[in-house]
Amino acid sequence: GYSYYMMQPVIIRYAESVAETVMLNSANEAIVNILNSENIDYNDIVTLSTNQDGTVTSLETDVYKTNYLKSNISNEISRIIANRERYNVGIPIGTFFANTYTSGLGPDLNFKMQITTTAFTDFEDEFHAAGINQTRHKINVKIKINGTILIAGYKKNISVSTTAMVAQTVIVGFVPDSF
Repeated sequence: GYSYYMMQPVIIRYAESVAETVMLNSANEAIVNILNSENIDYNDIVTLSTNQDGTVTSLETDVYKTNYLKSNISNEISRIIANRERYNVGIPIGTFFANTYTSGLGPDLNFKMQITTTAFTDFEDEFHAAGINQTRHKINVKIKINGTILIAGYKKNISVSTTAMVAQTVIVGFVPDSF
């Protein structure tokens, strides 16, 4: 007969895929929610100083504001995922048979999955030439989510990472390479 132990790798593979999608979607949703609710733009995060000839002399990031954003994005990710906590994983019954013809066919076997997560956020700067004497400065938030999935008596740790742009501007004037 076909035992649970033969089904387990398929269940775990599907569960991981569903969990990764949930985690990435939650990260994207959290960024949109926080940036919209806080109505933040580039000038809220960065202060540029230039001298008389237009050369950028300093670029100062508001540490309080970035830490506030990091904390709120991480909390929002956890809130979104915990809001549903239990997820349904439907696997077509034909997928369990080691046969390419039946894979993905038949009614779904449904499994309840639980996801617990911890999100880590950090900011990074990106500078790109954007024309003569112009530099595009992007501020990205890097998110890493570590999670644990619990499904059909099995526990597995998974991790996903994503990056999203938080703010950008074109700096007119000479930007030293030291940034």
